[in-house]
Amino acid sequence: MTAAYRLARAGVQVELFERSTDLGGLVGAFDFDGRRTDRFYHVVLPTDDRVIGLATELGLGERFRFRPTGVGFYDDGRLFSMSSLREFLTFPLLPLHDRLRLGAFVARCQLTSSHESLDGLQLESWLRRRCGRRMVERLWRPLLDSKFDGRFDDLPATYLWARTRRMSKTRDSAGREVMGWLEGGYETLIAALEAAIRSLGGTITVGAAVDSITGSAAGATGLVVNGRQRSFDAVLSTLVPFQVRALLAPALAAAAPDDHCRYLGVVCLVLRTTRSVSPYYTLNITDRRVPLTTVVEATHVVDPEFAGGTLLYVTKYVDPSHEDLSRPVEDVQRDYLGYLRTIFPTLRDDEIDAAVVQRARAVEPVHLIGGASRLPDMFPVPRLGMASTAHVYPEVVNGQAVIGVADRAAEGILEQLSVEQRAAA
Repeated sequence: MTAAYRLARAGVQVELFERSTDLGGLVGAFDFDGRRTDRFYHVVLPTDDRVIGLATELGLGERFRFRPTGVGFYDDGRLFSMSSLREFLTFPLLPLHDRLRLGAFVARCQLTSSHESLDGLQLESWLRRRCGRRMVERLWRPLLDSKFDGRFDDLPATYLWARTRRMSKTRDSAGREVMGWLEGGYETLIAALEAAIRSLGGTITVGAAVDSITGSAAGATGLVVNGRQRSFDAVLSTLVPFQVRALLAPALAAAAPDDHCRYLGVVCLVLRTTRSVSPYYTLNITDRRVPLTTVVEATHVVDPEFAGGTLLYVTKYVDPSHEDLSRPVEDVQRDYLGYLRTIFPTLRDDEIDAAVVQRARAVEPVHLIGGASRLPDMFPVPRLGMASTAHVYPEVVNGQAVIGVADRAAEGILEQLSVEQRAAA
């Protein structure tokens, strides 16, 4: 949507095709028992200048709401808070020496401005050198296990460096994380982008299945959409590489870059309850007897009146082959609700207003050690752009990073069109 908007603003006649019946993809919303609700949880940080800048450009700049949020840990059957500087300094899961080392680690990440020296370092080995064996076993390994479904031996040090730098910049003077949302969620931004694209003469078609991307070694020539051949001067796909390769004509596929990432899927039980369940926006789960990644009580950021109550996302990131992505919804809902009640045993059935399971098989690329040298070419052949979350590196995937990729893609398309126009002249 951002790339289409940028191109339309530059005077390009844009046509956008979306297979789903609505727009937004993973940042889209759905009707949750009569309320529009984000399909998955999202947050905007005060430092997300691309998100805030784009929204401001579209007249939404006054609709951001930021507030301090709590961060908790669930370990050994108990809840622990790390929501302030004082709680960080007295965090009971780590002895004083390790807390000091953790503070030094965070400071070192902030002071390290370049990822180049970290790209080739194995994450766990790097953490052991910087934080010590005890902290890795007590804190980092359980967190990595929960995020990467048990497989993190091939990750570079850039993963935690980038995440630490991003999150540490959001704390206020008391050490509390400050997070926010755009009123109405990202759906508000998607709707504004749609209106802007149409007002600039662009065309948006939903429910449109792109059957293939046509072309030859000389470049892309168009699309086959719902069985109909369409000719275009340039094509931009925002599918991840392994998905778009299935659509490429043979001559284009031969030139397409390999995909060096693996991917994470997500399974999320979304609940609306009549009361607050968790005192934290984000709950990190280091007690691996509970096989979840996190519990997010989104209404610590999202307006509860908009949500219609308390909104919880009970979330597990999984390998794309994980059985929870295909198990019956009723079984997944029962099990995830059981995990939630292990953490918050006082939650009663009559306090749950609505529940639904949301799943997606490929939501986040996992870049491997040395990933900086293996990023896919965004323009592998003339007039074909392939831009996706696979280009988000060393940043972690979020709205801020994705808008950056979209801007680069739009600039590349404009440059290619300009070169061809000059050559034709």
